[in-house]
Amino acid sequence: MTLLNVQVNRGLDGKFRKLEQMVEGFRDLYLQGMADQLVLNSPVDTGTYISSHNIGTSQVPATESSEGKPRQQPYGPFAQAARNGLFLDIRMLPENTNSVVFSNGAFHSDEVEYEHGYAPYRKTAREHSRIAAQAEAQAKARNR
Repeated sequence: MTLLNVQVNRGLDGKFRKLEQMVEGFRDLYLQGMADQLVLNSPVDTGTYISSHNIGTSQVPATESSEGKPRQQPYGPFAQAARNGLFLDIRMLPENTNSVVFSNGAFHSDEVEYEHGYAPYRKTAREHSRIAAQAEAQAKARNR
């Protein structure tokens, strides 16, 4: 199963905790940025893959199949629905959660990540630092 385990890693844990105290809302802005990037990096064929992204404290099992669904679906509606679902997942996280897992519940998620060359999770992970910097700037601007 394909997943992106986003943990406030050991080297940055203290810095992020201090930043969170200084800048209210950083965590959610950061996770929203990561969610946006993941959606932008995700392909849509039947819509199953992009609709099966999840953010939580553990990975979701693969339960979604694209079998029998129409192909070549439009990107926009599925991307917006996926984004809305991920933002809802973020709002539902316990307040003090600093370790989250981005995962995908589609049966074919590994194929999308590793075999077809889309690599949405790897591409999103590479944007981590940029997204964190943007979230920090947004949170600071909000809290002024």
